[in-house]
Amino acid sequence: MTTIKYDSSLWPLAVTVAKGECTLAMHLDSLISWDRWFDRAEAFIVVRVYTDEASLQHPKGAGPATQEWLKNGAAEKMQQLVQAMLIVVPEEQYQKLQNMSVQKAFGIPGAVFKSLDDAKTWLQASAKEIAIPENIELQDVATLVHSHCGNTN
Repeated sequence: MTTIKYDSSLWPLAVTVAKGECTLAMHLDSLISWDRWFDRAEAFIVVRVYTDEASLQHPKGAGPATQEWLKNGAAEKMQQLVQAMLIVVPEEQYQKLQNMSVQKAFGIPGAVFKSLDDAKTWLQASAKEIAIPENIELQDVATLVHSHCGNTN
């Protein structure tokens, strides 16, 4: 079963949890969720959790749609409002994705991680240099991920 959840209950952490291969319609919905976060006009951190290999696959048409969305103002909003993007992938996929640059792709700080614990360590180490608010905590993200997909990666 494919699911993608968008959660802002831990704001200023915005969390996405993906399980299974998404459709183009689901991908377009994800862009709408990002726009809602941007509409808050508040700085935030994104934690994107991919729970399986299938969730890392992009549907046909997602690339051009995302490029158009970024070109139409999302890239600027991302750079203005997103303080960091933490991408957690399944451990077995980490080797091939670990060198992906969030900075190059989106122009914001961040990285790819094989676990929420590694993401938390990076966030704590980077907190001062990227001005992350002290109230940001990742400990509740594992519970959130588990509630959405049954995975505490």
